[in-house]
Amino acid sequence: MKFLLTIPLLLLITIPSAFGDSDRDAKFEFAGTLEETLGHFWALELNLDEKNSKLALVHATHPISELYDTMQEHLSENPDFDAKLQETLMDLQNKANTDVTREDAQIAIDEAKEIIQEARDLVVGQELSQESEFKMQLINGLLETAKVEYHEAVEDGTIKEMAEFQDGSSFVWRSQQIFDDMADTLDPIDSSRLNQLYSEAWEHFDSNADPSDVENILDAIIYEFEELSGIPSVQSEHEDEVYSNLPPLKQIDAGVEPEDVVCREGLELIFTPSNEPACVKPNSISRLISFGWTQ
Repeated sequence: MKFLLTIPLLLLITIPSAFGDSDRDAKFEFAGTLEETLGHFWALELNLDEKNSKLALVHATHPISELYDTMQEHLSENPDFDAKLQETLMDLQNKANTDVTREDAQIAIDEAKEIIQEARDLVVGQELSQESEFKMQLINGLLETAKVEYHEAVEDGTIKEMAEFQDGSSFVWRSQQIFDDMADTLDPIDSSRLNQLYSEAWEHFDSNADPSDVENILDAIIYEFEELSGIPSVQSEHEDEVYSNLPPLKQIDAGVEPEDVVCREGLELIFTPSNEPACVKPNSISRLISFGWTQ
């Protein structure tokens, strides 16, 4: 009889926990879009100061064009606020540009920052927003995305895509802002080590270092926050997409395991006799095997 009573009790305990995890994940996804948006606002301000209208428009537009759809999914129960958020982000690209005074542009940016904070309070809540482990998760999410953006931006020591380079920079900047906000709550040794790692990361950005070097230093920061929070970092959903645009050996250089190399659509992964990955057309495989070129 005791055994039969135990099963319902366990169900009552475990089901709310599952819902709690799902709710936390949803709030983390929403909060991640807010942090990326704040990163774009920082890049927008820098470009306005430099009077770079083209890049200013890019960063004023990205929140509504790339992030809003995800935000909207979490605002279904708050249609009035959803409409307000959408309107504010839409207006930003018209008001925050080099055609208006710098002061007027800043007013538009500050208004957008205020509604981002409102969105955080409404969906995520103050308690979770202030939780150290949650902040560390957000930091790692930003750094994972920064790695991808940098891979797209830099090749052979040259910035090929400035917008993506600034995206990567802005997400590292935002992650450091979150860290600075909580640094006093960490062990001084941990804080000092993280400050040093961030310093090295910025040196890599300043020198247009090889993407694999930037990935390594950002991974080092991610590892530190994984250790402190006890929560594993999650790869950016765009990582496979970026790596699939790189040749196999460059993917290996970037840290991808040979068996995880991603080929462009229409190509298949094979291995040479020396165990190097290659992407080839499917109708070529049998011929390559007959030549002894592939395993």
